[in-house]
Amino acid sequence: MVDSYTITRRDAHVALDEGGTPLVEPATAVLAMLCEAMRALSDHHSADRVVIQHLTVALRAEAAVTLALEPDGGVQLVCCWPETASGLALADELMSRPPSTTEDEVGIDYLDGVGHVASLRIERGDPDDPVRPASGRLLAFLGSRPFGATEWLVLERAREALLAFWPHAARTVRAQQAQSWVRSTLDDSHMTHRELQVLTLLAEGLLATSIASRLQLSPRTVHKHLGNIYRKLGVHDRLVAVSLARLHGLVNTYPSSPASPAPE
Repeated sequence: MVDSYTITRRDAHVALDEGGTPLVEPATAVLAMLCEAMRALSDHHSADRVVIQHLTVALRAEAAVTLALEPDGGVQLVCCWPETASGLALADELMSRPPSTTEDEVGIDYLDGVGHVASLRIERGDPDDPVRPASGRLLAFLGSRPFGATEWLVLERAREALLAFWPHAARTVRAQQAQSWVRSTLDDSHMTHRELQVLTLLAEGLLATSIASRLQLSPRTVHKHLGNIYRKLGVHDRLVAVSLARLHGLVNTYPSSPASPAPE
C-alpha cells in the first residue's frame, strides 16, 4: 500500500533539492518500476535489469548491481547497469563479503575504495512451496554523494513492492520455461494441440480429473491423451512422466496456466 502523502498532483511546480535537482516521488518511481518490470516479464525479458535501471534514476545513483543470494550461501552477479568499471568494482566488493543473515533490509553505507552505497536486500521463500529454499536478491547502488532520507524512503517503498513482485516474477519465469520445454517436446514428438494442453497441465501437477475439468473433457478422454503422451515421451506411466517434468523444474513450481478448450 502506498502512503497518500507520497502522491502529489502534477503541475508546474516541481520540488527541487538544494542543488536544484528535481526530487523523485517514491510512489511514482516505484509504480513506474513495477509497470516496466511487468512488461519485461510479458515480453520474456529480464525484470532484474529494469528494476535497477528505474531505481538508479530514482536514487540519482551512478551505477547499480543485482546479486542473487543462493540458498547454499553462494552469491552470483545477475546484472550490472550501466556496465562501468565502478559498477563492476561494486559487484566484486559485495561478492567478496560473506552474505549477511539479515533479511529484507535497507542499508546506506560508505565502502572504502568503492564509494557511497545504498542497498536493498530481499529474501523471501516461495509461497507455492514454503519448504523449498528460494534465492534472494541484493540490489546495491553506487553514488558520488551520500544517500539521504529521500533515497531511504525510495528504497523502503521499493522493498515493499518487490517483496510482493519477486515471487510472482519467479513463478512467471518458471512458467515460461515450462511452456518452452513443452513446445520443444511437441516439436520432437509430434504431439497434437490437445496433447500439448494435457502435458502442460500434467507438468503443473494436476491430476487427470482436474485436467478433465480444466479442459472440459471426460476423465476417460484425458487418460487416452495421457497414454499417447507417455508413448511419445518414451515413458510407461504418469509417475515417470511427472518425474521427467520435475527434472525440468516444472512440477508444482508455478501457478496453473489458463488453457482454452480446443476442438478434438
